[in-house]
Amino acid sequence: MVERRQGRSTAEKGNSNSGQENGDGKGEVRIVRFERGQIEWSKGGNGHIVPPTGQQTQINPRKAWYRCQLGRAFWALGRIQEALEHFEKACELMPHEPYYRLELAEAYLALNRYDEAIEQLEQTILWAPYDDYYYIRLTAAYLQAGRIEDAIATMEKAVKLSPRNAAYHCLLGLLYLMRGDEERASFHLKFRWQLDQYDLSFLRQFQKMCGHSFRLPLLH
Repeated sequence: MVERRQGRSTAEKGNSNSGQENGDGKGEVRIVRFERGQIEWSKGGNGHIVPPTGQQTQINPRKAWYRCQLGRAFWALGRIQEALEHFEKACELMPHEPYYRLELAEAYLALNRYDEAIEQLEQTILWAPYDDYYYIRLTAAYLQAGRIEDAIATMEKAVKLSPRNAAYHCLLGLLYLMRGDEERASFHLKFRWQLDQYDLSFLRQFQKMCGHSFRLPLLH
């Protein structure tokens, strides 16, 4: 469903064998209340402060992990709507875990609910601003929604994060060609000769993400 080369995320580690509520056994989740100002905030094991929300949600990484696994199971069966419901619940239980937001966005995209998918992916980037994969997925979502300018702006950020990635430059150049900007396209397409088999695999995978909204020309 979602393929990545990097290691498991915090969400992936929160499995049933941990014996801890937060999955990794480090740091506990606390809800701190200030009675006078009626202000509530939570602090996770990583030290980040979670801002108050309109409705208090009990953070439970272990249950969120189970929900995500159920969502994956329904996804594998082709029951996308049921998978979506479990991913939504996982996000409620762990509202600041980017990986669960990514899974939820994938379900929205599968149901052609582009605006909701884009909203989830944009939020994910705010929480994981240095993970280039989320930028790539958001770029694909923008293309599916027909928002070429937003796709280019997002891809430019991915290139800044990985300036030596030839595949990213090539993809950005192709997006400029889609917009009709040949001058900027040529600058990024100069990296094309550096493409190896992994880069080509990435571009083909990106084409699958976008479906008919993006066509990959012959590179060799």
